[in-house]
Amino acid sequence: MMIAALLLFLLYSCAENKNIFIPDNSIQMGTESTLDIITWNIESFPKQGDTTIDYIIKLIDSMDVDIIALQEIGSGSDLNNLVGKLDGWTGGYSSDSYGYGLAYLYKTDLIVNNLDEIDELDNYNLTRTPFLLGINWAGENIYIINNHYKCCGNGIIENVYDDEEYRRQQACILTKNYIDSNLNDKNVILLGDFNDELSDVDSANVFQNFINDSTNYKFVDMDIAYGYSSNWSYPSWPSHLDHILITDELFDEFGNEGSLVHTIRLEEYFDGGWGDYENYISDHRPVGLSLKFNP
Repeated sequence: MMIAALLLFLLYSCAENKNIFIPDNSIQMGTESTLDIITWNIESFPKQGDTTIDYIIKLIDSMDVDIIALQEIGSGSDLNNLVGKLDGWTGGYSSDSYGYGLAYLYKTDLIVNNLDEIDELDNYNLTRTPFLLGINWAGENIYIINNHYKCCGNGIIENVYDDEEYRRQQACILTKNYIDSNLNDKNVILLGDFNDELSDVDSANVFQNFINDSTNYKFVDMDIAYGYSSNWSYPSWPSHLDHILITDELFDEFGNEGSLVHTIRLEEYFDGGWGDYENYISDHRPVGLSLKFNP
């Protein structure tokens, strides 16, 4: 019995003493001259209670961004627990969803105009009601829409109401119609866990309505989707499921020197690599966008 107890103690101690090592500025994404936004499915937050929260605080402090759009937050109290331990951050939670909810974290000095669920998109096909954050940055009003679409499926769009791909396709159609009707000529950033791939063939691509309208919409992570799998946001499959879309009002800003988009490989800072990151944080990597605005 004593040996068994000792083994359990050692196993517990090893689990509790896992470390992450983040060299200075190694994952710093934010700069004073850019608007820096991350989308991050933070799977079943908090997966390992306070240990998860402690790790996330270190990661957020190191990335130094302005806004983090989160998916899979367990509850408003879970988000508040995280916010209460972060210095200089606040946030908002949307529970109007199936299962884990959507949330935002943002710097307290950010000028926020509104933070609302989009009631017009409270629809079965979207599963979770999109969550809108309106801000003012560099004199511009910017609208950020956080999403988490239905998962799974067989890769084929079938015209039946409960087909997963069909629901994601309809979610894109509904969302585009909303933006076209309500946020026309506005700076819009649509992001989140879309649970589907940009690189699918046209006939099976749930995002085709956005892709076809390239005059008005751009997936800034398209090169990631067609690039090396080592940079995809969902390594376990592997696939690239977390996307950032901008409207044409932001095309010039995205083209400026200093603007960039990339998947942030946070597992590289854990002693146990991907195994530790997935165990304590998430099965998704975050995807970040930096936008340099014209003076």
